[in-house]
Amino acid sequence: MLKTFATKLEERQIAALRLLSKQTKISQAELVREAIDRYLKELEKDRKRLEFLRLVDRDLEEDRDAHKRLASL
Repeated sequence: MLKTFATKLEERQIAALRLLSKQTKISQAELVREAIDRYLKELEKDRKRLEFLRLVDRDLEEDRDAHKRLASL
C-alpha cells in the first residue's frame, strides 16, 4: 500500500529527478521509491558487513588470548 510522504529536496535534486523521469518515462515518485529501496539495501549490506567484522574481531581477540595462555605454559 502506498502512502503519501512529503519531504524537501534541493533544486538540483528536483531538476535531476525531472530530467531522469522525462528520459526514462518513469514517474518521479517511482524513481524516488526505487532510490530509497536501493539505499536501504545498501545500508543493510553495510550493517551485515559490520556485524561480520565485529565477529571476526571478537574471534581474533579470543585467539590472541588463547595464544598468550599457551605461550605462558
